[in-house]
Amino acid sequence: MYRFYDRLHQSLPRASILILISVCSLPGVTLAQVSAPTSVAPASISQPTAGPAVSRAYVDYLQAFALANEGSKPEALHLLAESLRLQPARNPASALAFELLIEKRADTPLRLLGHTGKVTAVSYSLDGTKILTASADHTARIWDARTGAQLSAPLEHDAAVESAAFSPDGKQVVTGSAESKVRIWDAISGKPASAPLNLNGAVVCVSFSPDGKMIAAGTDDGKLRTWNAATGEPVSPLVIYHEEVYGIAFNQDGTELLTATGDRKAEFLDARTGQRLRRMPHGNIVFTARFSPDEKLIVTASGDSSARIWNAQTGVPTGVVLQHGFRVQSAAFNNDASRVVTASSDHTARVWDVSNGLPITPLLQHPAPVGRVSFSPDGSLVATVASDGAVRLWDSTSGEKVRLPISGDEKEPFAVFSPNGHSLLVAEGTSIRTLDLPPAEAAPPWLIELADFASTQANYNLTRVPNVADAEALRLQLLNEKDGGPWTHFGKWYFADSGHRAISPWSDLSLESYVKMLIARGDRKSLQYANSLAHDFPSWSAKIRPLLAQLPPDPSKAAE
Repeated sequence: MYRFYDRLHQSLPRASILILISVCSLPGVTLAQVSAPTSVAPASISQPTAGPAVSRAYVDYLQAFALANEGSKPEALHLLAESLRLQPARNPASALAFELLIEKRADTPLRLLGHTGKVTAVSYSLDGTKILTASADHTARIWDARTGAQLSAPLEHDAAVESAAFSPDGKQVVTGSAESKVRIWDAISGKPASAPLNLNGAVVCVSFSPDGKMIAAGTDDGKLRTWNAATGEPVSPLVIYHEEVYGIAFNQDGTELLTATGDRKAEFLDARTGQRLRRMPHGNIVFTARFSPDEKLIVTASGDSSARIWNAQTGVPTGVVLQHGFRVQSAAFNNDASRVVTASSDHTARVWDVSNGLPITPLLQHPAPVGRVSFSPDGSLVATVASDGAVRLWDSTSGEKVRLPISGDEKEPFAVFSPNGHSLLVAEGTSIRTLDLPPAEAAPPWLIELADFASTQANYNLTRVPNVADAEALRLQLLNEKDGGPWTHFGKWYFADSGHRAISPWSDLSLESYVKMLIARGDRKSLQYANSLAHDFPSWSAKIRPLLAQLPPDPSKAAE
């Protein structure tokens, strides 16, 4: 419904957008009455039939997004409520309201605390219960996805850990380091499962076969090999490329290995003999080669400014070429292989129809090159990572932004959806946190009341008086609601007592339990975070502050 307006929004400079919003705010003037430039209207995107209410709803959403991004979040919540009143269904205002309400009620995301160097790789186990991270601090770490606790001692290396992966059953981990070593670990004990395996160059990609019996690794020096995961014995001979191996993936039966390389090609190798079987050429580096979930297709992303779709059985191109203005850094299929999303150094990402290569969304504009991109498990959202250090979330059909940019200081953060799609894991620098995602279901009418009430909770604006009676009635309604839908669950979380409320809507870990866990860890970062969460609970803070005072001086502060 909003594609035409988003296309118009993206095609104009900021000053023009502000003028457009002002014009559309006049009585009787709607976005449907403003003509979009003909140069930005591809055949697959047409103007919807929209009345004044829909147009006004979208303008309210755009203004709310701008205000929230600039810090005026109570004013943004008020506009989001207005937008939802006018257009309750298929309105991105509900997702943004979800985000702002969580932040206002409790900014307490689960954090994984322990790394002292930049995080270089992040992944979930297939069942979603564990998280694996690799870091420049010479360690990889395995975490409980529910509590953020480390499940074993750090997996120690002699150099930066560049890559890491779980086995399909989650019982083993393989890591690759800058010291040209591949290591296999027991994921329960954290102990090595074999002696280190040697491979020339920094090991930048690792993978298990689907049955967990083999591992493969590739290096920035163009070397690749497979090993027996139980014994560490080599399976294939050394495979040599002229340039970096950017990606590797086993097929479903583990007999073949798909590679993406700097040798201007993706190709299939026999996983045991290393024989080259089928070649998929590009005009430049191939950064990504990925199977579709049903393994019938492959998507490749290349420095030749294109992504291409191939038949996975034959290696023959399907004829679908997805073109960008500069190199395509990454590409991924959605859950049913009907769509592909691409990320490019031309500062855009885009969702495409796999069957015909036509765009589904307008260009998803960024202020910097886009390096990483992925679909949520249900395919409804797209996460993009750009070199401005921000992670962005988009609706995969309309191309609308569904939350504020998640910004940090690092140029290359990571964003990984949890397997159940309820949260997004974001890692930048040494910081790793999980953020809850909005329900996919249509927002209930009471979300309008809640957003409006929350918008009155601002010390600097006394012109809007909160309706406490209505808010109390809504609280009692939700707490007594028997419906177990996700929005109701969110409403109950919002109104729950802060001492017993979970740290976030989709978590079952209470704030008190989480603070106790952080205190028990006893390191500086854990105690500092616990102290920040305990500001409403003097008795908690009274336990934390003496423990902080007993710690030796912070070396990083001394260096300053």
